[in-house]
Amino acid sequence: MLMVNDLKDQLQSAFESIIPGAIETCMKNREPRKTDEGYQKIEEFAETFKELVCEDLADSIANAIDYYIKNATITGTVITVGSPFTQTAPIVPAPMPATAGKIPNTLGIS
Repeated sequence: MLMVNDLKDQLQSAFESIIPGAIETCMKNREPRKTDEGYQKIEEFAETFKELVCEDLADSIANAIDYYIKNATITGTVITVGSPFTQTAPIVPAPMPATAGKIPNTLGIS
């Protein structure tokens, strides 16, 4: 099962480790003069960007992935033994675990 909050935390951690450093590098490379004050302002900008963007971006992506997974439809073809016909139907998730060794008839096949 997808744990949205865990996914969000992992995405946020990844963004926070990548984005500020990338911003700092890009901004330092475009600065004509290399000064300590300029570097401090660049670091402040990168930190502010991280605070404003990373958590919301991670939340949006985690929720989009969660929505996509929960709304996916898996379609399967069932071949019944002794029958020349096949059936195609969406496979609906069954409650887990299946009890007493029986597999729920989610396709509605008799």
